Amino acid sequence: MALTKVTTKGITDNAVDGDKLAPGSVTTAKIGGGAVESSEIGNGTVTADDLASTLDLSPKTVTLSGSTVDALKRPVQDNIALLGFKMAVNDGLTVFNLVDGVVDEFHDESGTDEGEGSNDLYNASNDFYINSTSPDGTPIGPTCYSAGFSLTAVSEPETSTAGTNPTAGCGAMGTFTVPAGMTAASILLFGAGGGVGSFPTRGSGGQGGDATGTLAVTPGQALKVAVGEGGSLPTGNKTLGGGARGDGSKGGNGGGLSGIFSEDWFPLHGPSCTPNVGCSTLNAKQPTAYIIAGGAGGGAWYGSQPGFEVGGFSGGGPEGTPQGTGTCATPSNGGGGDQEAGGQGAGPQGQSGGVFLGGKAKGPQNSGGGGGGYFGGGGGMFTPGAGGGGGGSGYISHPQITSGATSITANNHPQYTPSLPNPLSPAYMSIGSYEYGTPGQTDAGEGFVLITGSASISAAATSTTIVSNAFAAGSVPTTSRIVVFEENVDTPTLNTDIIASISRDGGSNFTTATLSDSGYVTGSSGQRILTGQATISGQPSGQSMRWKLALANNQVKIHGVSLQWA
Repeated sequence: MALTKVTTKGITDNAVDGDKLAPGSVTTAKIGGGAVESSEIGNGTVTADDLASTLDLSPKTVTLSGSTVDALKRPVQDNIALLGFKMAVNDGLTVFNLVDGVVDEFHDESGTDEGEGSNDLYNASNDFYINSTSPDGTPIGPTCYSAGFSLTAVSEPETSTAGTNPTAGCGAMGTFTVPAGMTAASILLFGAGGGVGSFPTRGSGGQGGDATGTLAVTPGQALKVAVGEGGSLPTGNKTLGGGARGDGSKGGNGGGLSGIFSEDWFPLHGPSCTPNVGCSTLNAKQPTAYIIAGGAGGGAWYGSQPGFEVGGFSGGGPEGTPQGTGTCATPSNGGGGDQEAGGQGAGPQGQSGGVFLGGKAKGPQNSGGGGGGYFGGGGGMFTPGAGGGGGGSGYISHPQITSGATSITANNHPQYTPSLPNPLSPAYMSIGSYEYGTPGQTDAGEGFVLITGSASISAAATSTTIVSNAFAAGSVPTTSRIVVFEENVDTPTLNTDIIASISRDGGSNFTTATLSDSGYVTGSSGQRILTGQATISGQPSGQSMRWKLALANNQVKIHGVSLQWA
């Protein structure tokens, strides 16, 4: 009999497979609701192309990976931080509180803990912190220095200490300590004037010499400063190299040199000199001389021999050039020193000049001593007429001296008045002393030393820590994100020169956040956004949030910090 109807009971399990179904023969209308379960769909068989372009997932729970969530949150968090900064600026606020976060756009130091920070230099003019020796990262200076030295005083105690001059021939030199940032010192020196011959007829001493030059120096270097004492009428030699007058009472001592030396030095005076013999020991040691201005020779009591009365030139000039001579070409006057040898002493009795020391005059009473210098002038003698001392030489030939210059100053007349302009500087004149018309004794003008220069100190990075005040969280956070608004001065390395860390327990423990460069706030330079995140769940439980920045090696400006937590 023909089969007219096939029921479902007539089809056994697995009797119909995919091969027996024509393509398209099974439509969605022929599949009952719930007929296909998720267990019947293999992993990966449904792709994005199999899904409708619009799906309502509101009744569903969607789980995303942590990295995906971070990638989605980061632009939102950065924009919130940037918005907070802009609102802080516009509203004139320093600390701007957000829900579960805070923004500190620096207008002052109220948002940071100055007690916890170190070397955190704040620039109040432009509202940023900087890890630098300079408030804005630029060189400091130039700072100008001008140190003047007399025998016992200085004009600038910041860099200088005065010498001492308690008695002729003893004491200590002054000191100029080269400040940071100075590499060259301009030096102006004046040697001391020669002493006057005494009453009733007297010859004036010579005028002190001059020297100028620029000395190459290094910061911290101690320059020893000698200031010559003016010639007068004590027994023994004068301080810093002026030769003693004749053994009587009416000649003038030579003036002392002024100079810059490598160490303390004073010639042996007084006890080393035997009357009528002279000093055979010139100095205890010979330190390096950088630059010297020579002292003038002392004048003589000329009695009935006018023309033999005036002290000699002071020294100067280039290497090897003969310096000042005695006043007159007679055997009574000492010769001037030069940069190779001391001046010749007059006759068989006057002492020749030596290294740093003028020669002593000889004779019963009337001759003048030689001036101090790099090589001192020779001493005069009494016979055949009262002779003046020779001037000492200057010195400008040290290899660290550039633009050096000295001058030879003119002899003075018994009626000399101190009005002759100084050949190197009209601001100062070390004059020779004189007496005219009245009895008595007069000291000559002392020397003077002026050191000037400027210092420009390069800005350098300092190890700096900036720590915020504590901010209260509403609940115990487990993660935190920091945004730093930073500007380069040098070229820092992130997470080496700039290290950010976060605390949830008030600063007892910090966790480092790895920073990344998220680009500039605007344009392609200026402030840039540094972002980082830290898991702080491992710290002791707490709700007191703080951030910390450790800066080193390279200078940076920190304009503000934002901290969020969750």
